[in-house]
Amino acid sequence: MGILDLGSGDEKVKKVESKKFLTPGYTTSGHVELFTVSVERGMSWEDATHAWAEQSGPDDGFYVQTRNNKKTAILVKEVNPKKRLFLVYRPNTGRQLKLESYVEIKKKFKKVMTLSDQAALDGSVQVVGTNLRGNCKKASVGLQCEVGLRCRTYYVLCGSVLSVWNELEEVLTPVSGTNVKVQIVRLRTEDGQRIVGLLIPANCVSPLINKLSTSDLSQQIAVQEQQKRQQLHPQSFSHVLNL
Repeated sequence: MGILDLGSGDEKVKKVESKKFLTPGYTTSGHVELFTVSVERGMSWEDATHAWAEQSGPDDGFYVQTRNNKKTAILVKEVNPKKRLFLVYRPNTGRQLKLESYVEIKKKFKKVMTLSDQAALDGSVQVVGTNLRGNCKKASVGLQCEVGLRCRTYYVLCGSVLSVWNELEEVLTPVSGTNVKVQIVRLRTEDGQRIVGLLIPANCVSPLINKLSTSDLSQQIAVQEQQKRQQLHPQSFSHVLNL
């Protein structure tokens, strides 16, 4: 499914948790690691108010759109006075690459002197999670709907992935069908750590952890037995290594 890059732009990537599992056929050096990462794409209330305080243009500031009794707020800053083009910040996706004209902004939004309604710019606002019938495709298959949210959670499997490929297929196939499609993820965390691995759907994480935990326990037992044999017969192991 191609490569998903996270942390290369304005996203803030934080490592929330990691679980390490030994893999079959390897000693303690062979393992896979399942990372839980949080990706913040948008703009927090604190960052928005700081940016607002630094603005000086007459048309800079907060604009609000009300639709179906729901408020959506944006923060705009004029960057091309001659052509009247503005840089737009959205709560769920942050700074937009495309500049917007003042005419287009005024068609949809109304400027407010102060934004007292923090919820309008809060990262918990969900904007486009449903289709016209009010159904979310992710929610229909047991996944949490995160479309439109500022913060999203990803699960990435790294390390000796091929050694646990059978376990992966057993978990992914019931969800994806017979043609299992995987996506590679490249990410860089806020502290500079680079991680490359496979994206694991949220509804596959729990069964995958169960399978990897079973494999990890078996491998730990195998390693312990090997260490015991080595202690009881050190000369035999030394002879094998010399060969």
